[in-house]
Amino acid sequence: MATIIEKSREKLAKDIEAEITGLFEQVLDYSQVACPTKDTYSVLRSKILRVGNNCIRNVRKSLQYYDVEYVPQVEEVIEIKQPK
Repeated sequence: MATIIEKSREKLAKDIEAEITGLFEQVLDYSQVACPTKDTYSVLRSKILRVGNNCIRNVRKSLQYYDVEYVPQVEEVIEIKQPK
């Protein structure tokens, strides 16, 4: 059974992941313009993706040590299903 804290932690992880992904997508767009050759861009792209994905994994690992509770800014429902 997932608790409110677990659901909140997962929501926070997804929100952080979306922000980090958006960041490295923008960096890749700028890098593509700045790199003089396709080979240079390919090497840089793989390094950026590796660092970004490692960052997401590290944030997810760190979140396990926090108790967080999502406080909705508008009317939102976090559904918790009770086992039968």
